[in-house]
Amino acid sequence: MKQSKVMSLVESVINIVVGFGISLAAQIYFLPLLGVAISFRQNLTFALIMTAVSIARSFALRRVFEALHIRRPLSPFMQAVIAERFRQVEGEGWSTEHDDGHPVGELAAAGSCYAIMPTWRRRADDNFGAEPPMTWPWASNWWKPQSNRRDLVRAGALIIAEGEKFDRNRKGGGR
Repeated sequence: MKQSKVMSLVESVINIVVGFGISLAAQIYFLPLLGVAISFRQNLTFALIMTAVSIARSFALRRVFEALHIRRPLSPFMQAVIAERFRQVEGEGWSTEHDDGHPVGELAAAGSCYAIMPTWRRRADDNFGAEPPMTWPWASNWWKPQSNRRDLVRAGALIIAEGEKFDRNRKGGGR
């Protein structure tokens, strides 16, 4: 996702404010240990100068990285799928432990049911989708189709959950 110049600056400033506090505390603690005696005012002035330099450096580097396209931008759809996956985990509480409790392929099967809904809607009457497809792996009360895009977003998030589960199990000796 491409970050605006304003958000780059905001991120940089927040980062630097935290760094400023840490730097000031470190200077107050370590400079006397090194035999450097400076007043608190001098310490504060030096920390402020270095903070300004850090803000400029951080902002400039962020803009260079954006200009060089070092990070690949995500499409709005990809962002929606990622947001849906986070919603499933954080909002619904579907943790990795919960996902790991599903049989292999079950999350992907549910995702595939949502993924084909736009095709089915084109061929069906207005009442279509009230009942889940025959391949729906869970109880019918969990079947909640919405709009074409929303169903595709859910499908992607469920398939991501299945892929994450696969990766966790593969690292532990799974398939």
